[in-house]
Amino acid sequence: MTKMKNEEIKTFALSLLEADTEAQVRKILTDSGFWNDQKSWRLYGDTDGNYSTIGNQQSRPEAALVEKVVNSVDARLLAECRRRGIDPESADAPQSITDAVAAFFEPGNKPAGQGGHLKDWPQERQLTQAKFITIAVTGETRAGGNKASITIADQGEGQTPLRVPDTFLSINRKNKLRIPFVQGKFNMGGTGALKFCGTDNIQLLITKRDPEIVKQGKETDKGAEQWSVTVVRRERPPIGVGQVRSSVYRFLAPVGSGAKPNNGDILSFTANALPLFPEHNEPYKRDVSFGSAIKLYEYDMKGFASQALMKDGLLFRLELLLPGIALPVRVHECRPYRGVVERSFENSMVGLLSRLQTGRGGNLEEGYPTSVQIKVRGEEMVAQIFAFKDDRAKTYAASEGIIFTMNGQTHGWLPRTFFQRRRVKMQRIAESLLVVVDCSALSVGAREDLFMNSRDRLSNGELRKAVEEELEDALGRHPGLRELQERRRSSEISDRLSESKPLEEVLSSILKTSPSLASLFLSGQRLNRPERQQPGTGNGAGGGGADNGSGTFEGRPHPTFFRFHEKPNAFELARNAEIGRRCRIRFDTDVENDYFSREDVRGKYYVEVLDGTLEGIELDHNITLHNGVANWSINLPPDQLSIGGNVTLACTVEDDTLIEPFVNVARLRLTAATKGGNGSGTRTSRKGSGNGAGSESGTGKDSKGPLSSGGIAMPNIIRVHRDDEFWKRYKFDEKDGCHVVEEATTDGKDHAFTFYVNVDNIFLRNDMKGKPDTVRLAEAKFTYGNVLIGLALIHDSRTKAKSPATVNGRSDDAPSIVDEVRSVTRALGPFIVPMIDNLGALTDEQVTGLAMQGDED
Repeated sequence: MTKMKNEEIKTFALSLLEADTEAQVRKILTDSGFWNDQKSWRLYGDTDGNYSTIGNQQSRPEAALVEKVVNSVDARLLAECRRRGIDPESADAPQSITDAVAAFFEPGNKPAGQGGHLKDWPQERQLTQAKFITIAVTGETRAGGNKASITIADQGEGQTPLRVPDTFLSINRKNKLRIPFVQGKFNMGGTGALKFCGTDNIQLLITKRDPEIVKQGKETDKGAEQWSVTVVRRERPPIGVGQVRSSVYRFLAPVGSGAKPNNGDILSFTANALPLFPEHNEPYKRDVSFGSAIKLYEYDMKGFASQALMKDGLLFRLELLLPGIALPVRVHECRPYRGVVERSFENSMVGLLSRLQTGRGGNLEEGYPTSVQIKVRGEEMVAQIFAFKDDRAKTYAASEGIIFTMNGQTHGWLPRTFFQRRRVKMQRIAESLLVVVDCSALSVGAREDLFMNSRDRLSNGELRKAVEEELEDALGRHPGLRELQERRRSSEISDRLSESKPLEEVLSSILKTSPSLASLFLSGQRLNRPERQQPGTGNGAGGGGADNGSGTFEGRPHPTFFRFHEKPNAFELARNAEIGRRCRIRFDTDVENDYFSREDVRGKYYVEVLDGTLEGIELDHNITLHNGVANWSINLPPDQLSIGGNVTLACTVEDDTLIEPFVNVARLRLTAATKGGNGSGTRTSRKGSGNGAGSESGTGKDSKGPLSSGGIAMPNIIRVHRDDEFWKRYKFDEKDGCHVVEEATTDGKDHAFTFYVNVDNIFLRNDMKGKPDTVRLAEAKFTYGNVLIGLALIHDSRTKAKSPATVNGRSDDAPSIVDEVRSVTRALGPFIVPMIDNLGALTDEQVTGLAMQGDED
């Protein structure tokens, strides 16, 4: 049992707060007689074997750190609720996070469902509120170092000394499970950060209950007005036979430990205020009379160890993982740095969505963000698409391409290679895309099926596969993305096409010399040469949207019509639908692009089966809305359909301002899927087939394999030198051979490849010594060799067995065809020219002689 006096405990707490290494913490605890005193340490969660839970949390340090920030946001929301005398679990409490933010932090009495979005706040309010939750990064910077100490402080509800073991230091108590307006639910995510702290996984906690909450009279804990201090550490198993086999986490609880071994109380003391909050680059400067501070010592910051406010630092990593954070957080860089450049020491974390909203003019392409709405197994999600200019996406994301969020927090992600998948074909703009899928409307069961409990990665289940398929279809056919990719393609290679044409002609003649090669490649038609798009084109009013006179579309806040493409209102569509292909129906409207995704008075859409074999079944579908044209893609399950059958669909659009919804009825006659296709999941519009209203039917799964009957179109070939823009853009080095880009046309009816061949390859340079004619010939051999190898790999990837990993690319471990071409041509770089020269020079006599020598042996 400790005999420390009040001032001694206060000094002890502050000395731990100011320590920045585990060695310093161990010394303080040793000098105080605690480090080696087993009776002073209590099991975390009062659970033996707690490492199995604590050690099985987030797989990345930044994802684990996010949970601490989320807990601080929850603490502030709970404090404001309890200050008003509202039971957080009652019907009087806000029923969502955004409703809580609107009620507690925004002026006026807003109805439920309106307000509460940080991106709509003025900067002054953001800055004011950010000072109530802070992150301070401290410690010495050193070359190659990737660890620092991180202190997260908040003026939330705080806790009394008696409540700390049952709140901050508990496991699986489900303290917030029945509170609808908080993010944390399962009472374990906050422990994930421990394993990323130094060697002994040390964490400091200092907290005091909000006096206003205590005054409500419902909390009568002894010492409720006192500060608490404790330390968490990892106790590793001792070496030896018969000893425990796993680590255990304990926290400092020396009060009364003599009478109750391993079950003591934590230290507490009285103080009017403590300097828990930073100011500028001073970490412990601002006094507060209540609140909480958690310090993580020597935290693993690998991957974001640079200055916290830089684009590859802590701030931007956290904003990606909390894109829709409910309340702002102030991040302070308190470490020293070398150099005389003036740097900022602090900035507000407002979430990726808010940051892009306020600064998107210089970062995003015109017309973005835009969105796609998808429905899978009855679950609705909204995918917001951000298309960045040039390489500006690198500021906001590393390898993430699609992130899935729940209530503003990232719960899992897919890499950018998703955009290279066969059904998406957005490789040229893959590095410029970021998609945020809002999954907040998911049911509890769907959330459990889609995400791991650690809330940092996706689960590999059937729901995930279905969601990915719907995203592949929606993004791959998005008209705005196709237009952007075509503009980028035109801009990048149009100036090189005159140089490319003779290369393609020679390649064509090479392919014609082999019947097998000709059958594979020459039957495909070469994609039309891109022309530079004139300003204002490709952005028209579609099928009836508003034109502002400048050739650009300006949608209305609410639609005045929503009808089948080029058809009158109330027209009843009758057309064929092929079994095994998606049913795609095009609509005209005059509503703005974000109608289905905006926060206020959002549009709603439904697909209902009125009659037929699918009656009563929830269909998976998605809808893209772009410049007056809505493309509805509906998945008709083939195993429940038969040729000659009929299905009647009602496609409904409505919002709270419309007197009557727009209901469009489509009567589908089911037919067998036609053979062929081009591997893109689409085919040409069927003019004259019923009254298809310009609609299409495609599948995304070819009936005869990924290769179409038309073969692979002749590629564009671009030779790349070290001083070219493409050398840097595609990250060439001296040993790389070839980089390939696959893309679809804007109408999705064809696809082609552009081969970027590195003619400054070091092995080619060595083979190019000699006369000018010899040099040109060696370069040509290297170029055509790389293209033929690349085409062979593409053909092989398209004819492999149909499995989810090889066809749809859903395996995180499977390399994309782009990576495969890159890897193989790099490996073959030293051999291509010598192989062509020497094998081509072989004579019949030499081959006969080798055969005879083999027979003699």
